[in-house]
Amino acid sequence: MAISPLTGSQSSAASQLEPQVKNSEKTEQSATQADYSSSRAELKAQLNQGIVQAMFDGGKQGDDKAMNILYSEIMATINAELGEAHALTPGKVANQADDYWSPENTAGRIAEGALGFFEIFQKQNSKLSEEEQVDKFLSVITKSIDKGYSQATNILEGLKVFDGSIKSNAEQTRSIIDDKLAAFREAKLGPAEE
Repeated sequence: MAISPLTGSQSSAASQLEPQVKNSEKTEQSATQADYSSSRAELKAQLNQGIVQAMFDGGKQGDDKAMNILYSEIMATINAELGEAHALTPGKVANQADDYWSPENTAGRIAEGALGFFEIFQKQNSKLSEEEQVDKFLSVITKSIDKGYSQATNILEGLKVFDGSIKSNAEQTRSIIDDKLAAFREAKLGPAEE
């Protein structure tokens, strides 16, 4: 049996079919890749959630890790604004006592670290009155503390752990910092006029 040669119209029909087959194969490949990507994303999300639970579901230990994040973010912004020469870094605070990350102790370290820059700030702004120095300094470090607190809470919210005792401890820490800054202003300038 002899096979007849392709005519022009048969050749044209075959060449039109070829791109359709290729497009169909590409669509199947794209669908397979999309399924694979979505499966990878789901697996990654589950693994990340497992890591977060392991880090923060451990009661006090999880709270301590969250407070470490809060402290690190706030101090990083203060150090970036005022300089790192006297910075309290996470490496300097490793292996501390059990209550090291309590709201009171964390707030104390943050306030102490921030307020420790006042003398340098004063020298750099010697033409200002003492009240102007104090107010400008407090304005600068308060903005830095606000930024660091916001970054830390965003991290903890992103990890879906910013609730319960972690949120309460962070808010209490922020409140104590504000009290310490107000006490610093009062110690330098006397009670605020009402």
